[in-house]
Amino acid sequence: MKRSSFHLPATCAYAILSLWGSIATAQIDNSTPEWKKEQTRGQMEDAAAQAAVKTVKVPKEVKVNVEMDKPRGVMAPWVMAVQTLVSDAHLSDPDVIQLLRSAGITTVRYPGGRIADTYHFSAYRPSNWQGLDHPNVGYAPTNDLGSFSRFMEQVGTTIFTVNYGSNGAGTGPGDPAEAAAWVAYVNGNPTDTKMLGKDSAGNDWQTVGYWAGLRGAAPLPSDDGKNFLRIQHPTPFGIRYWEVGNEVFENGYFGGEGLEEDLHVPYPKEAKENAKQRKKNAGLAPEAYGKNFVQFAQEMKAVDARIKVGIPLDKPLAGQINRDEWTQDPVTGKYQQNASVSVKEDFNKGIDWDKGVLSTACNQVDFVSLHWYPSDTTQDSGYKDLDSYKLLAAPQDTLRAILAGLVDQLQKNCGQRARSIQVAFTEVGVAPYVRVPEQEEVVLGLFAADLYPQLVEYGVINADWVELHNGGFLDNRNKPGAPYFGMQMVHALMNFNDALVAASSSSSMLSVHASKRADGSLGLMLINKDAKNATTAKVQVSGDKLAAMGMRFDYGKTNPPDVRTVRGKAMEGLSNSMSIPMPPYTATVIVIPKAQ
Repeated sequence: MKRSSFHLPATCAYAILSLWGSIATAQIDNSTPEWKKEQTRGQMEDAAAQAAVKTVKVPKEVKVNVEMDKPRGVMAPWVMAVQTLVSDAHLSDPDVIQLLRSAGITTVRYPGGRIADTYHFSAYRPSNWQGLDHPNVGYAPTNDLGSFSRFMEQVGTTIFTVNYGSNGAGTGPGDPAEAAAWVAYVNGNPTDTKMLGKDSAGNDWQTVGYWAGLRGAAPLPSDDGKNFLRIQHPTPFGIRYWEVGNEVFENGYFGGEGLEEDLHVPYPKEAKENAKQRKKNAGLAPEAYGKNFVQFAQEMKAVDARIKVGIPLDKPLAGQINRDEWTQDPVTGKYQQNASVSVKEDFNKGIDWDKGVLSTACNQVDFVSLHWYPSDTTQDSGYKDLDSYKLLAAPQDTLRAILAGLVDQLQKNCGQRARSIQVAFTEVGVAPYVRVPEQEEVVLGLFAADLYPQLVEYGVINADWVELHNGGFLDNRNKPGAPYFGMQMVHALMNFNDALVAASSSSSMLSVHASKRADGSLGLMLINKDAKNATTAKVQVSGDKLAAMGMRFDYGKTNPPDVRTVRGKAMEGLSNSMSIPMPPYTATVIVIPKAQ
């Protein structure tokens, strides 16, 4: 059966938790079943307790406790996600859709990250990059919005990032009217006569019905340049999540060349002059973005009041002064990573940006998005190779600090509205410039398997692995990599609408997650983060009586997948008290039915 876009009624049968509620006292809608109403800050405390016991060797035995009657969060339909790029020549390969389904992916972000702020849906061409006479990327011919919409519908749904940075001519900033027209094309009704108005360059964006009519129409015999939008789909797609701009905090306000396109202030002819003309320029300030965001949100919601519109925020942590930028060597032409650091001005830049945006725009913000690339490297490798230990510790360690900082900013700047603001991670993964030794690639899968349930516990509604064909998920021949199998393990643990339940481990080197599935069965995930040592998990389960037989899925160093699939095998001798052997560097999922 084909999966179509998700349409959530106002009184949905499960709660999508706000982050504030997930970390403090959860706010759950009245339609939530009683067994899902017991959210407390316990999941944060459990994670903190595990992170506090920092060891580099797993004990021979680890105590694991699971409480099936204590829910810890429900997986929203948008959590299992990857980022796609309009430049990806393999996005439309025939086997991609089935691969995404097999990994449990339900959401694909579009049109990408930095690409978004020069992307124009109605022309399918990028505007020029930062005042130059050429764009910074080329588009694959089959990834236009019409083609992507048909692709996306077969996967599940999407989160769109609309253009904040540039207009179609590349002469000025992104325009709310263009974003509203995009909403009209995807979600509008062909009979809607609402005028969208003209943009700052004088372009007439017609009516909602004009764009919705294009979506529903058949291609013309003689193409007028809009046939790629004519996909014979009269029914609106009903896409809910829309982000305004990508990493706008990297627009040059804090100095450097600026990694993101933002023509709210013109670019100088020479990139080296960026810092002089753009650094601390009021037109690029967080308050300016917040003010402009409000206009975007209002015009987009005037087309479809049901959508949720979000803002990208920087990580709200003090001391994040290691800002790195890619610059081109004038002699070799190659790009290299250089640090641009000012302790005085950059020490609190994430906090400063988030405060300025939230204090200006909170009343219109439905969700905030973060990007997270935990990519520490080892000293022994000259800081080139991934530090696997730190990566595997990050879901219970660094992640908690980031989200606690975010909650602090939301509460301080949004007051009671903080309770209703949701959180997405629209980019997550390991930075592409970090080298992952072949023998350590499995670590990316273990990290993904651990990360996604942890995000569900914290109430996060979307997490997009970067990227579909870069970052280890699939290679250019569509061969799955370690993150693919890690997410497949999450899919074995639970599906969207299933609830995580309380689970704890006596060692930080053995992660544990548990779910109560829709049929009442228990899903149990154990992850041994030790590269060399095996352990035995001594598991105690309360809250329901379990059957003696189930299914076990293993992925790891000594348990490679079967080409594209982690296959399960029958397991006997299960109960509410059991011993589970765990090899080194292994993720295991055991699914156990209720006792009859």
